[in-house]
Amino acid sequence: MAILTVSNFDNGRYKIPTNNSTEIDLMQTITDVEECYLPKLLGVELYDLFIIDLAAPIAGEPTEPRFVKIYNAFNYQETGGCAKIVQSKGIKEMLKAFVYYLYTRDTTSRITTVGIKQTESDNSINFSAIMHDITSRYNDGVATYKAIQYYICENDEFEYDEFEGVNEPFNHPF
Repeated sequence: MAILTVSNFDNGRYKIPTNNSTEIDLMQTITDVEECYLPKLLGVELYDLFIIDLAAPIAGEPTEPRFVKIYNAFNYQETGGCAKIVQSKGIKEMLKAFVYYLYTRDTTSRITTVGIKQTESDNSINFSAIMHDITSRYNDGVATYKAIQYYICENDEFEYDEFEGVNEPFNHPF
């Protein structure tokens, strides 16, 4: 069950210009990211339950309250002596950040029959990943990833007994 489509990248912070040829590559990146990052985010068992819920009556949107909570953007504040606030932009925005980073990173060079080539034009120059700011977009995705996992671990309102997610590190451009 795909959460994202190519049209999710038509505008905004994660805009990716496409044509008929590149849409196939973008859709493959979307599929790869969803199949890789969601099981890592939730753990395999909770991921399987999440996917089953996505296929429910309103396909593409979760219906079970515990999944709705982590699917949508939220602010969560832990109370106590050292209060902490975590903010999630939601699973869809998290996935968009990862797709944007991986797709943009992988399209800065092309594999040809004579080796890997970087395109060059008389009317343009290539930017590095740091100059293009794709690393910060990836890190935005990781921040939401970590916020969702923190919420799952710290929240007793919903039960996430099946949670076995793994850490996703930030990507530093140095």
